[in-house]
Amino acid sequence: MSPEVLKVKTPEIKYPSVMSNSFNLNDAGTSMFSPSLSITPNTRKYISDLTELPSSSEKNKVKFLNTTSTPNLQLKNEQLKNRCKRLQKLLNKKRATISFLKQHFKPYKKKQKINIKEFLHLVEFPSISSKSLVTMQINHKSLRCWLNSISYSTGFSPRYMEQIKLKVSCMSFQEKKVTILLDEISIKKAIEYNKALDIIEGYEDLGTLGRTNKIGSYALVIMIRCLYVNCKFPFCYFFTGNRIKGDNLTNILKECVIKLLELGLVPSAVVCDQGSQNRRMFSLLGATYNNPSVDINGQKLFLIYDMPHLIKSLRNNLLDGNIKIENKLISFKDIKKSYEIDLKSNTARAMCKITPAHIAPNAFKKMSCKLAIQIFSRSVAAAIKTCVSTGELKTKTALDTANFIENVNDMFDSANSKHLYDANPNRRPLSKRNSQVLQNLKNFCILFDKAVKINSKNNKVTTPPCFIGLKWTLTAIIGLYESEKIIMNQHISNKEYFLMTNKLTQDPLENMFSIMRQKNGYNKNPTARTFRCCFSAICSYSLMKCSESSNCEEDGEEFFNVDTLNDVQITRPTYSEEMQEDGLNDIYNLSDDCETDSNTSSGIIVINTTNDKKSLENCAVIYFAGYLAYKCLNNFSCDECKKNLITSIDLNDESQLLLTFKMFNVNEPSTQGLKAPSNI
Repeated sequence: MSPEVLKVKTPEIKYPSVMSNSFNLNDAGTSMFSPSLSITPNTRKYISDLTELPSSSEKNKVKFLNTTSTPNLQLKNEQLKNRCKRLQKLLNKKRATISFLKQHFKPYKKKQKINIKEFLHLVEFPSISSKSLVTMQINHKSLRCWLNSISYSTGFSPRYMEQIKLKVSCMSFQEKKVTILLDEISIKKAIEYNKALDIIEGYEDLGTLGRTNKIGSYALVIMIRCLYVNCKFPFCYFFTGNRIKGDNLTNILKECVIKLLELGLVPSAVVCDQGSQNRRMFSLLGATYNNPSVDINGQKLFLIYDMPHLIKSLRNNLLDGNIKIENKLISFKDIKKSYEIDLKSNTARAMCKITPAHIAPNAFKKMSCKLAIQIFSRSVAAAIKTCVSTGELKTKTALDTANFIENVNDMFDSANSKHLYDANPNRRPLSKRNSQVLQNLKNFCILFDKAVKINSKNNKVTTPPCFIGLKWTLTAIIGLYESEKIIMNQHISNKEYFLMTNKLTQDPLENMFSIMRQKNGYNKNPTARTFRCCFSAICSYSLMKCSESSNCEEDGEEFFNVDTLNDVQITRPTYSEEMQEDGLNDIYNLSDDCETDSNTSSGIIVINTTNDKKSLENCAVIYFAGYLAYKCLNNFSCDECKKNLITSIDLNDESQLLLTFKMFNVNEPSTQGLKAPSNI
């Protein structure tokens, strides 16, 4: 039989399917062909050669699984996904471990000792070289970490007290004399969790007096201000549900005084506004307006109300009634009518700083101390007197109102002295040489003994709390001056004592509140957490010397001595000294005189001295022309210009009425900066 006609029988036996697609030809004879069929060697060789011929390779066919195996596949997929996630997390942990090890394998840096930390809290940088020396020892990042390590919670922070004690240890006795300022700021009602302290912030928290379930809406802040140097720092704070009660405030104040004495500071006075809780505290401490001093833990303290807040209350009482002092009546209508007369001026104004917000303030403007103080200024009093002299204002109470405003202005200047030398004798510090300042305080204290308010609606006669508060504060300032003079003369005998009365106001505390409201943008009502963070930042930075842009500045004042006091009488201060601005940037830093305003009126002013008609407008033009002449003479030292631009002040000249009424001392016009213009 030839191979060409070979016929192979197909076996009828069914074999199980082979999973593999490839097989060995050598095994074909035993498994593929029937065992009963005989094949010759030539045929076998022919088949072997035939199978070895080249052929196109077929792709493996995709085998679809049966539907019965799908759940098993899904389970395997889920297991693989979970394993991938575990491996990814493990990889991330290994990466973090590698990064951590790399940081620790860096060159070793020696840790700073505790004495360097204390030195950095105490150090003050007087020069660039000393600052560079300190920065070589430690970087700013470490310093920030140390400062943030203090926990500024409610009450008296122990770590913060330790840092204050380090600073106090380097102070002299004069620098340790301080005043206690306290006030409340409104905060937003909010509850937040503090992870670092493990506490919920926002509830009422009075420190050692405990916490309640009331949500806090106010923050009580206590600030310490040095009495004789320009230094201040926040001391502690508390959260209250409503305004704090007088009983709790009394306990907090006593605890505060004890803490200050333990730190080595010597408190001399307590300054606050005339809120009901503060009046209650003063009453519980046993003080009266005739004797506004108390003894706490063996330390004598004078209790003082903030003078700008008292002036604001006085203005608010004058808006809805009249003030009667013996047979004199003071009315706000005279101020309003004088303003209306001045508003009709087409050239120059006498009351250039007065606006409709001063005359008819709304509920928010009534809270502004600045507007109230500008009403009780010498410029307003001079304008009213000028209107009376020119016949434009004919009310019976106008002259009494002007005199009252002038007395309030002089009293406020004497209770708000900031500079050692001042062109205004009323703004000089309390001292033996400046007897006029002490006399102003005593005169106004006597003036308000018989002052009452007559309500404009029902004519009811009352004595508002601010009337008692003014007498209380003036008596306390005088008593503090007399007491401190005896104490300081025992420690510093070679210098004559003086007292800057501006140190007895709440200005630094109000500035601190303004900083908190503008922290991280406009934040009128901060939450408890935001308040704590801002308080922490202010406390940390106040431990060191402040920069030029901060609130605390380097002390530039000096004590009175014999030579310096003699200079006060011999050397007259120039008018330019009155223009100097105070570096503290207090919120009540006001100038009651219009001499400092170069933009009183716009355009060209034509002075008509031949006009015989007397009016407030003509007097304002003469005053403004004298101001321009003064400015020109300061810039150009020319005798010919001086001869042609100014003339001597004539008290009988009716055109110089406003100029005369604005003088501090009419008997010595040559010592003041006001100038009378010539007829050119």
